[in-house]
Amino acid sequence: MATEQVKPKLRQVPSGTRIGTIIVSGDAEIGFQQISELIHEPGLDYVGPLPSDIQKTTVYAAGIHTGAKQPEAAKALVKSLTAPDAATVIKQHGMEPG
Repeated sequence: MATEQVKPKLRQVPSGTRIGTIIVSGDAEIGFQQISELIHEPGLDYVGPLPSDIQKTTVYAAGIHTGAKQPEAAKALVKSLTAPDAATVIKQHGMEPG
């Protein structure tokens, strides 16, 4: 299908709105969003990721402010989120552990 045929059918979801809700309501037939936002949307069939050559990956990082009131608690949280045991839960929510 040529770009000219597809372009009039495209629409950008308003900020703060998930494409999954637009699909489920019937206002769109197909949508693209982070896997973690699609896999738990009731009434939506997640069909899979985009091919790796066009897939965009979001990488999350953690930092702790030098003046944090509870730096040890913050470090413990980061350690917990990056521990091997967290990988199962991370995958269940459509993300890939680092």
